Amino acid sequence: MFGTPLPFLTVLYKANASRLELRGRQAKDPGTKRYQYAPLGEHQIRVLSISIEPGTGFVVCNFDHRNLESSLGAYRAVSYCWGDPTPSYRVKCGNGQSLLVTKSAAEILTLVLPRNTTDVYWIDQLCINQEDIVEKSAQVLMMGQIYSSTKQVIAWLGRGNADSKTAIDFVEMLYKEIEDMKLKGLQPTLTPILSLPVTIRTFVSERRLSRKWYPLTDFLKNPWFERAWVMQEVIMACAKIDDSSRLEPPVVVSFEKCTIGFGVLAEVLRILETDNLLLALSYDKPDSDGTGGLGMEPPGLTAIRLFSRLRNDVSRHFLIRLYTGLSRAWDFKAGNDRDKLYAVRGFCEQVDNAAFRLDYAATVEDVYKTWTTALFERRDWYPWQLHMAGIGLRRSYTSLPSWVPDYSSSSPRVQLRPETSAGREGDYYRASGAPRMPEIIIDRLADSIRLRAIHIDKIEVIFRQPSMQMGSGLRYQISNQLLLNPDRKTYEARLEWLQSILNFLRASAPASEDNDNQAVQDLWQTIISNYNASEASPDGVFWEAFESWYRVLEFLAGNLRSSLIATFAMSRAGDVYNRTILFETLKMKSLGDRPVFGTCQKRLLGYGPQGMLAGDVLCIVQGMCTPFLL
Repeated sequence: MFGTPLPFLTVLYKANASRLELRGRQAKDPGTKRYQYAPLGEHQIRVLSISIEPGTGFVVCNFDHRNLESSLGAYRAVSYCWGDPTPSYRVKCGNGQSLLVTKSAAEILTLVLPRNTTDVYWIDQLCINQEDIVEKSAQVLMMGQIYSSTKQVIAWLGRGNADSKTAIDFVEMLYKEIEDMKLKGLQPTLTPILSLPVTIRTFVSERRLSRKWYPLTDFLKNPWFERAWVMQEVIMACAKIDDSSRLEPPVVVSFEKCTIGFGVLAEVLRILETDNLLLALSYDKPDSDGTGGLGMEPPGLTAIRLFSRLRNDVSRHFLIRLYTGLSRAWDFKAGNDRDKLYAVRGFCEQVDNAAFRLDYAATVEDVYKTWTTALFERRDWYPWQLHMAGIGLRRSYTSLPSWVPDYSSSSPRVQLRPETSAGREGDYYRASGAPRMPEIIIDRLADSIRLRAIHIDKIEVIFRQPSMQMGSGLRYQISNQLLLNPDRKTYEARLEWLQSILNFLRASAPASEDNDNQAVQDLWQTIISNYNASEASPDGVFWEAFESWYRVLEFLAGNLRSSLIATFAMSRAGDVYNRTILFETLKMKSLGDRPVFGTCQKRLLGYGPQGMLAGDVLCIVQGMCTPFLL
């Protein structure tokens, strides 16, 4: 007998119903021993099957050891959120032994696995001895192979509700329309068939006219999409299985009453994005932790876009760099802060296991420092490391040196990101040509590094963007971040922010029309300077977009005459509207919410992290193509 007695898992069929219920019942003899896992051999995994004990309905888990290399397509893997780690139930394992399981594992054992009791499954919480750190580290290292060798990955998103089924039915309906168009040789589009208002891109509040959008948004906000381990579980799913012989989708997203293929979901969202209809899925999130705001994209949308792209890279045998995985994991969550690093090993390039070891006995700080040091020693990853580190981002572990990224702090507004695969990475860092090999000296005892750098200037003034907090009253939206709010103060503050930057630029040169025009050009080019060069358009297009964007801000702040207001209102869906949307999109992709700074002597303009201060030194580090603040 061990711990506080918990009820045994029971599967009971309700009369005239096809669904299974999660139940717990106390056994007549609650005395039972903790299940003793048999040690795993090299390259072995532990799989389980279940049976239902006659008479009692108790769930019984049966474990078996399999050689991973010879088990290709012989089991199904389950992807899910652990949720509350507190054990809620016991499950029988035979020989008078039992295991304590969480509520999430209990749901899987009673609502998923009984659908097919002849299959065997791999569930990390049960198939890995969580109390054996050595086994856990070894199995985590194999998880990329485990998911790539499985017959199917079942993504369990919880029991769901009526809205969950509404969302799934909506997606399936849209997918059927897409497939019908493809069969007819037509370019798939969902714009003509959706019962949406014509001005859906203009007024998000009008999406209330379609009752299906809110359930789909809620579905895409499911916490499963934010879990770091889901990256490799979906990206590597069935990668070693021949698609030509496949009868089932490699990944299925499942609730209690409905299931949908991941590929179906990804294709529908891709077409919605092509049709500029994803705005209807946006929502407002409180900004209490710095990650919220108005018109937020649901995390599932971001995750599905990323998973689809990286799954495609894996299928084409593209090499995914480790730093790419780490930069993407930054946006996800993990119950164990070490897993923000460990979760990417399975789908990224092979690296030295000694340098990038998995050690759950080590402290989080030691793990972060060990991996960062190993990354610095691989000089080709050096630029990215410095961009992800520094004091400007939120840091949970204050004892970490400033040159070590704090992966535990979810911070989607990082400085610069690499591209996804070996063929495309580093566009941001190669802008001025291939960098020279940097000279880095790592002092492990002092937790410091020494770098060569050229001093450029010092920060004199910082222009912080006004907050776009949620307020009361009706809100409209014409892009993910440009808000049409009846409260003029928001837009007055934005105009004052822009005007203060222009005044700084104009003060460094004699007053003239040419200098004034140059200041305006320097301003808009700085705002979008981080926009990917591969997506660039002629400067004339950007200038017109900035001009429209600036005039719209003046209009929203109430600074324009009524005739211009009428002109803007009449052309909301025309050139003014489209150019405004273009520049706001570029601004959010490039500048985000970061502050702009001006330097003392050379009167340079740039932008940096939230944590920068007047007096910080602007320099270029050897081997880098972008400046740094020290």
